This record gives sequence, C-alpha cells and structure tokens, in this order.
Amino acid sequence: MNEQPRQSPAQSMVTFYHDIEQNLDSDADVSQCRRMVEEFLNIERDHKISVTYNVVGKIFEQQPDLIEKIQKAGQEVAFHSYQHYSDWRPRYYAEEIKLCRQVADQPAGYRSPQSRWNRKTLKTLYENGFLWNAEADPQQEPYFVYKGLVRLPIFDDDWPLHTHKMNCAQWVDRYKQSLHKRSYLAFGSHDFVTAEDPQQRLKAWAKVIETALNHGSVVATFSETADLFRRAACAKYYSDVSQDWNRDTQTLYRTKRFREMIRTAAEKLDRPVVADLGSGGGSLTCQLHDLAEKIYCIDNAPGMVALANSHNGVEGRLGEATNSNLPDKSCDLVICARVIEYLFWPDRLADEIRRIGKPGATYFVTFPVRQQKAPLNEGAPPDRIRRHYTPEQIKKWAELIGPGSLIGIQYDPAEPENPAQEQAYRRQEENPPQKILPTNWVYIGTIRSQPAPLSHRHLPLDAFEFRFPLLCQPDPWAVIKKIKRRIFRIARKLLLPGKTKSLLI
Repeated sequence: MNEQPRQSPAQSMVTFYHDIEQNLDSDADVSQCRRMVEEFLNIERDHKISVTYNVVGKIFEQQPDLIEKIQKAGQEVAFHSYQHYSDWRPRYYAEEIKLCRQVADQPAGYRSPQSRWNRKTLKTLYENGFLWNAEADPQQEPYFVYKGLVRLPIFDDDWPLHTHKMNCAQWVDRYKQSLHKRSYLAFGSHDFVTAEDPQQRLKAWAKVIETALNHGSVVATFSETADLFRRAACAKYYSDVSQDWNRDTQTLYRTKRFREMIRTAAEKLDRPVVADLGSGGGSLTCQLHDLAEKIYCIDNAPGMVALANSHNGVEGRLGEATNSNLPDKSCDLVICARVIEYLFWPDRLADEIRRIGKPGATYFVTFPVRQQKAPLNEGAPPDRIRRHYTPEQIKKWAELIGPGSLIGIQYDPAEPENPAQEQAYRRQEENPPQKILPTNWVYIGTIRSQPAPLSHRHLPLDAFEFRFPLLCQPDPWAVIKKIKRRIFRIARKLLLPGKTKSLLI
C-alpha cells in the first residue's frame, strides 16, 4: 500500500482500532469474537484502509493463527496487556508489559485496559522498545508522553453501545460531529461488543469508516501516526534551527572526519552520482562538487533543503532518508550521516539504500555509539528519539545491504584544542585503544543486495500537518525529578556546608 503525496495536507487524521479481548473480561463466545475479526478485516479490505488490532497478549500467544490472519490482511497488531485482568490495578501495569514482550518483539505499540496507566507503565514501555501508547486522553493530537514514547490520544470506542447509553445511529453521529471538531481522532471497537449485535454494529463500523473517507481524512494505523509525528517533529526542529545547527556543527572534529572520509570514498569513483540522505543542508557533501557528476541532498526539513540549494553543484530536494524519490539503481555513492539514530524502523533506510544504489556502489552511514550509561532522551525532539548502536547491531543492519568496514571516530568526547591534539585523535583512530568506545561509528560498505519489494506504506510528511501544541513542553516527570535533585542539593548544602561543592543554579 503506497500513499501518494498530497497537494495540501488533510484537515484531519484518523486511526481506527479494535481491542481484541474475546472472553477474558466478559462471558463472550470466543468463536463469535473470532468471526468478528474476520468481519472487521473484510470491511477494512473493502474500504482499503489500514487499522490497528490491539490484541491481549494471551490471545496473541495461544491463537497464532488469528494473529497471522490479521497480519496477512496487511493490518497492524499491537498489545492490549497480557491477561486483561478485570480488576486492573497498578501492580499489574509493568509486569503485563514485560509478559507481552516475551510473547513477541514485533508489535510497536501498547494500549492499557480501561486506559488506566501510571508513570511506571510509560517507563516500562520505553525501556522495552515500544513506539507508542494509546489511551483515552483529553489532548487532540499526538505528543511525546515520556522521552521518545508517543502518546496517541483515544477519543472514543463502542463502550456506549455495550452499556446501551447510545444506539448505533447516535454513535455514528457522535463520530461525525467530532470529525469536524478535532484534527486527530482515534476511534475504536471491541470484538465482544460487536458480537452482541453483529448485524447492526458492523454496519455502524462501516458507516464510520465511510464518513472518514468522505471527509478526506488521512486514515493511518497507530504506528504510522506515531512514526509520522516523530518525523514531522524532527523536521520542524531542524528546519527552525538549520542555520545555527550548520554553523555549530562545522567546527566539530567528527564533522571534519566525516567530510574527509566521504571525499576519500568519492575520489575512488569516476564522476559519481551522490545521494546524501538526510543531508543536514549539504554540510558533508557540498565539498564534492568538483568530483561528482550530480549531488542530490535529500532532507525533510525545508530549512535544510534551502541551505543545500545554496551550495554550488548541489540539488536540494524535499524528501526523506527512507523515501528519497530518487530513481532505482541511480547512485554510485549513498551517504546517510546523523540520521539513522532518529528512525524507529532503521531497516527501511537499508531498503532505500539498496533501492537507489547501483550494484557495487559505496554506502557511508554514521551511528552514535551506545555507551554503558544510557542517554537521558529528554529535551528537543531529536534528543528524545535518538538511539545509540553497538557494533553488533550495526553489522546486523549492514547485512541487509552489503559487506564493509566499521570504523570508530573520536575516542575522546572532548573537542581537540589544537592541531597537535587533532593529530593525536587521528592516530588513536588508526590504533583504537582497548576498552574505550568512540563517540561515533562509521560504516563504509558496498551495495551487494538487490532491491526487495517494500511491504510497508510510507506516509509523506505533507499528508497531515501537526500543530505540535505540546512539543516544547518538557516531560513533567523529568521536571519533577530535576526539582527533587535541586532540593536534595540545597538540603545537603545546608546540612553539610563544609563538605559540598557550590550549588549549581
């Protein structure tokens, strides 16, 4: 399923979802609930939309055929706790998430029973590699709820039908009215609730979908929405700070080394066509204008594209590292620096490098190093979502493209203060020290793998324009933690004035 770029962003974005619980918290007929899943899939296939199925982990584990059926239909599967206890209490929150991860590591998202969660829920989700968390929430757009974890606010589901507070016509009308008032809408149903009156409630579900499509809404899964939000947040940030970012990064030792290594790779090629994916304004590749036949700088931040176009011999294009819109097998040198750490699905970058690179072409990718101490992942969007990599992870990723070499850059995090120290850094890279990790990895390889058909849909950034009302607000728990640290320092200073350092304000 490929999403075509739009002339202008849609006015609304919708995620349809199903909570698949069967009889774990009700007296529903399991076979009837399974039939409802098949009916949902048929409706969604007929309307050609992608939705998310939040499945209880126990069902995920015990009925793999049901999961396979959902995934084969091209729909997303996420977790909806492991047991879905009827007496859902905080003591279950984190443990249920861990049990889910033991079942499968593919699902990117999680929804809590009854939308009841706490900070430990979010922390455990983040530490277990989830992309999103969907709960009933008064906010009208996605936001970073904890570090890089995206909260997808749920507007409503079919519970009013179960409690008979609404009939199907009222339920559909409530959705229609809300669609005109909200920019993002997550709307769902349950297998067992639909099974109570399948004829009427399946018709109502189809009507809700038709309403969204007639309205011109973008219909996307929770994962697609969360990924689009993250990409858009980074694009906005780097567009806003493009001038300062480029000025500051040019002085860094690692930038100099990346530029040198890229030029060395380019000099081995005869008038190469260069693709700089996530170009950062062309800061690393503008130097190749005397060597290259063509330099394409692809970036999703308009400010960075404008900077790229200011360089001679460079063509800046609005696009993404995972969807450059460059022709198949058209490039001799593919560069992707300071980008992969922001991708939730790095394999999609490998797909794009394979697609646009000629067989035998060179690829150059940088990775921040995973140190023993975990990063804070707080602050601006790029800092929240940045990942760090081990050599083993990089080599496994590179196997998707072709063989190469892994090189460590800058073993001392401090910037060199003079030319002599800079030369010492270079010698250190030639003979890496034992038991000390660099700050960055560089992988230089040769494209050997043939392009494979892409199984995922790519939503372009112009599909929907987020307003980011909460983007600049800090993580509230991070603020509380900071206040606690400050109070502790003050107390320590007052109690032990002669044994503490000066207070940092």
